[in-house]
Amino acid sequence: MITRTRRTVAAALAAVAATLALGAGGLLATAAPATAAPATATPESRAALTCSHRLLTGSGGHKGAAITCNGSTFTGVVDCKKGDLVYRHFGNRAASGGTSTVWCDLGAQVVFAGGTPS
Repeated sequence: MITRTRRTVAAALAAVAATLALGAGGLLATAAPATAAPATATPESRAALTCSHRLLTGSGGHKGAAITCNGSTFTGVVDCKKGDLVYRHFGNRAASGGTSTVWCDLGAQVVFAGGTPS
């Protein structure tokens, strides 16, 4: 009698587990997929961002820019040129109206300064 009861309880537990697994699978199948913001800025968000910059020279001779943008959060960007090499550096993320400061490597010049929505 005890063996039969154990089998009945085990079968009932297995049936409950199977039902829960099927139910959870059904919920996952009907759940809406997660969406994320686009990885790149849209033309509308670029158009809404207006930026200005002020060139800087650090105490060690580094060149950089203080970039201020309005319209959305942004990240400052500078293109730096050293010899024939042009490369890009990014500054801190800042709120609309804030300032992002970006520096080039020693001996390089700022050839572009602006902001990108972030």
